[in-house]
Amino acid sequence: MKTLKYFCSAILMILIVGCGSSYKASTQTAEGAFIQFSGNFWGTTVSVDNQTPVLISEDKIDAFEIDNEEVVRFPIETGTHSIKVSRDGTLIVNRKIYVSNSNVFEVKVP
Repeated sequence: MKTLKYFCSAILMILIVGCGSSYKASTQTAEGAFIQFSGNFWGTTVSVDNQTPVLISEDKIDAFEIDNEEVVRFPIETGTHSIKVSRDGTLIVNRKIYVSNSNVFEVKVP
């Protein structure tokens, strides 16, 4: 009978210790802020805060895929920005955005 008592006590202690263990996880975030363009962005001209426009062309800028969609991503300072996207001289996107550290702001180009 004493053996059964010791056995049950040992099992109970193992369960208590096993359930009381801690779990730690860490999340790694990207440093800096980014603006990402998706949709029909090839051949468009992008201007940030009325600076010199940049042509998004396949021979100058590398794209990559996220969820089977081609995108391009550029680093940007944190804060509020004015984004203008033009195609053939026509303004197609005119947005004011706020980007914080470790965030990616996506602009879908029609």
